[in-house]
Formats: sequence, structure tokens, C-alpha cells
Amino acid sequence: MASYWNAEQADAFTRLLLGKTQQFGVIFYDAGLRITGWNQGAHCITGWTASEVLGQSTALLFVPEDRDNRLHEHEANTVRVLGVGEDERWHMRKDGSRFWSSGVSIALMGDDGKPTAFVKIFRDATHLRSCMKYLENVQHEASVRQHEKNVFIGTIAHEMRNPLAPLKTATELLRRQLGSDQRCVHPLKIMDRQIGFLDRLIEDLLDLTRVQIGKMSIGYETVVLQDLLFEALHGCSSAAEAKGLTVHQLMPPVPLQVEVDARRLLQVLQNLLNNAIKYTPAGGNIWLTARFDQTHFICYVKDDGLGINPELLPRIFDMFTQADNGHAARGDGLGIGLSVVKEIVSLHQGTIEVRSEVVNRGSEFTVRMPQWRPRGSEPEPLTSG
Repeated sequence: MASYWNAEQADAFTRLLLGKTQQFGVIFYDAGLRITGWNQGAHCITGWTASEVLGQSTALLFVPEDRDNRLHEHEANTVRVLGVGEDERWHMRKDGSRFWSSGVSIALMGDDGKPTAFVKIFRDATHLRSCMKYLENVQHEASVRQHEKNVFIGTIAHEMRNPLAPLKTATELLRRQLGSDQRCVHPLKIMDRQIGFLDRLIEDLLDLTRVQIGKMSIGYETVVLQDLLFEALHGCSSAAEAKGLTVHQLMPPVPLQVEVDARRLLQVLQNLLNNAIKYTPAGGNIWLTARFDQTHFICYVKDDGLGINPELLPRIFDMFTQADNGHAARGDGLGIGLSVVKEIVSLHQGTIEVRSEVVNRGSEFTVRMPQWRPRGSEPEPLTSG
């Protein structure tokens, strides 16, 4: 779009910028970098009057370290080659103090199309620089605290593993010795469920640290989707039975091969199923459904339990959301699992969504993932970490 202004407007703007404004400094200088023009704004910002700087080198504006590096020449050369140059750097005032200058330099062209002089328009943006520095410091401190938290959580998770191993061994020994005693069947099931809960909690804590430092990885392998679904159901069956829940499953009749990280996908399914079991009252229902299209497979985990508070719903996959919302229907626990689930699904280039329209009317999680490893995703070795 063409620009237009009349002579009266141009004269008024010139008088304002060169003679009256105090917010913007305007400096003219020649090819030898000698100052030839100096407006009222430049005086107000720097403290130098026009009579003190005319004929001086533009280097007087630059701080000593930049002057030593001849950055005043570099700035002029940039404008000479490109026609314009934007710059933000520290400049000097007459009293020796510094201010953060934000401005632009423009080449003034002669009839032959070559630069004959230059104009620099700048302002004092020290207050913005101070705000930016403050935010940089806050971000650095937050990064340090996050690193310390990750180390702490990782250490706690590893320390929790130490007593868990002998607990598993002791439970197995009790089962072998007292398994035939009906009085011990129920207590042993309780011990198994609680040890399983601690095991999952430890893995969630370790995965949390991996997510935070970007070191969670996946290793693809070809498996049958239905096998993983049945394994996930089997792993959660005792917890569902303990609450008298009915678990419904609907799967494709023909075995469907998928290329995924089987261990991680199993973790996703078990986390969602355990989440549904946890928030569904005794006697309720849970549904695990799967289907597929030409390129993706989709898994649904639905329950008729407590549902999700509308205030919590937009942040349900955020780290520690549940811990910060103890008043919500789904507000107990650390709020780690769903965040890890989302990361695993994202690493597979899939998506996860949740729907819960009314509290106490249940919720539904939908996981959609590519049936085969997406192109461009490099194969990674299967690891235990």
C-alpha cells in the first residue's frame, strides 16, 4: 500500500522529531562518522548539548569496551551495506553513566544511490532492559530450583526402591508358606495391591524426572494391540475386584499389529485404568474400548465415577495439578501419572483427550496413536530406563 502525507504534515513531524520531542534522540553523522546533527531528544537522553558533540566521532556514545572493539564502525558499516540497521546496546551519557539504547540507523542516499550520510534514532530503554534482566534472573532461579527438585525426586524414588525389593520377596515367601491358609488369602492380596501401588508410584516419580530433563525415550517394536490391552486389564483386575467394579471390554475381533513401545503403551493403559478404578465408587463400571482406522488405533477408557471438576479439566495433564487441587473431585494423589501419560503419547506422535461434562457422571480418556512408527522417527534401543 502506497504511503502519503502532505507537506504540512511532513513539516510538523520534522519539527516535532528534531526540535521538540525529548523521548527520541536523533543524530546525523557523515561518512567519516563525525556528528553533524543533534536534536533536543539526544541532549535530554545523553546530557550533551549540540555544541559539545558536533564534529565529534560517534564513538563518544559507545561504552569503552565497545569502543575498543570498534563497534561504532561496525554499526555504520552495517547501515552502509544494508541501508538500515537496528541495534540495542549500552551507550554512554555525559556524566559517565550508562543507558540501554534501542534504536535504528538509516543511510541517507545521494542522487547516485550511494550513502552520503547517516541518521540514528534512538531512545532510552533502560527500564525495559531492567525488566528483561529481572525476568532472566527469575527464569534462572526457577531453572535452578527445578533442577534441585528433579534431583530430590529422583533420589527419593531410588531410595524407595530399596525397601520395596525385600517387601516383594517377603510377600512371595509368605504366599508359598501360607498360601493354602484361607485366612491369609485376603491379607496377601492387600499386600500385593499396595506393593503394586508403590511400584507404580516409584516409576511415575522416575518418569517425572525423565520428562523434566527431556530424557524419556521410546523403543519401537511390533506387538499385537489386543495382547497389550488384555495385559493391562489383567494388571488392574485385582484392584477392580476389590471395589466390586465391572470392567467391560470391546476390542477388534481380528488381531491388530501395531508398532509402539509396548512397555510404555502398557504404562499408559494401566495408568488410565487405575485412574478410573480410583475415582469410580464401589459397584460402578469401567469400559476399555479399542478401534482403528487406516492409519491410527484409538483406545477409550471410560468410567461412570466422580468425573472431573470443570475448573481442573483444562489442566488435568499438567504436572502436579491434582496436588494443587485437593478440593476437586479428582484431587487426591500427586498428579504425576497423567502428565507422564501425555508425554508417552506425544513421543509416539499421538494425542490424548479427556471428556467429562458433568461432575459425578464419569469421564472418558481417548488415546489416538499411529499404527506404525511415523516416518522420520529414528529407531531407538529398548531400555529399562
